[in-house]
Amino acid sequence: MKRSAFLTLILVACLLLGCSSESPPIAQGRVHLVELQRSGLLEGARASIELGETRRIVPVATRWSEAGEPFWWAELRGRDGAAGYLAWRDGGNHELIDFALEGLLSLDQPQAQAIGGVPPIQQFAIKGVDGGRVASGCVPTAGASLIAYWSNLGRFDWQADDSHEGLVRRVRDRLPMAVVADDEGYADGQMALAGCFPGSLAVGLQEDAVQYRIPVRISLNRFSVEVLAQELAAGRPALVSCTVLVPRKPQLTWGHEVVAVGRAEIAGAHFVGIIDNYFTPRVPGTIRWIAAERCSSLLLVQPVK
Repeated sequence: MKRSAFLTLILVACLLLGCSSESPPIAQGRVHLVELQRSGLLEGARASIELGETRRIVPVATRWSEAGEPFWWAELRGRDGAAGYLAWRDGGNHELIDFALEGLLSLDQPQAQAIGGVPPIQQFAIKGVDGGRVASGCVPTAGASLIAYWSNLGRFDWQADDSHEGLVRRVRDRLPMAVVADDEGYADGQMALAGCFPGSLAVGLQEDAVQYRIPVRISLNRFSVEVLAQELAAGRPALVSCTVLVPRKPQLTWGHEVVAVGRAEIAGAHFVGIIDNYFTPRVPGTIRWIAAERCSSLLLVQPVK
């Protein structure tokens, strides 16, 4: 065994067995940082990341999710300030369930890979049919990010002359969007929520591609770590449907559509790297990582030769 690996094992064992005066949650958070380091995610400037404020979160039941089990949420700090967050289970083996590391925009390590360059388009408010404010919606916003990615590659101009906001609206106009009141405060009551099923997105994106004469084939599939790995190896991000914590209000959970740009194996568990359209990190384009078990479908965009 290499000396560095041996020292890592000693550190993990020491933290877990209480060789430190730190509280158990802090010690567990440090164990997860060690695991991220071993997976190659804490290279360069991120090597100095430390735990910041750590708190126990009790999930709130909503119309779409049960209260669930409590978990721990830790803010991360680096030399330049906020450096992301970690979330892990309170019970069981305290598995890591969600994290983000500021400035991690792409990755190429044996245990973790991620494609950079997907425009991090964020949801925004639009005028609803009743004149009120409505979210652009995660489904069309994620679809627009993927279209913009392919256009930026220069292989074909799928974005045409639309701005990012115009592109979201263009995709949205093709979808049967449902508007839902923000009773739980996901958006602080500032706008209604908007949603759509991924099957409708697949149809809408294919129609858009046909109209703009873009040679791509779009398919909706059940989520698979293996299929995602194949797509990423070919340089193709995908769209993923998932159930995730709301970063600004982690006590809330919701169904979400995002761009999947990466995959990682950490302590034997699989994670999916995403560009989240309702997540505004300090460094735009920072990848968020969620447990693969929270993903349900993959929408693939594959160029036709």
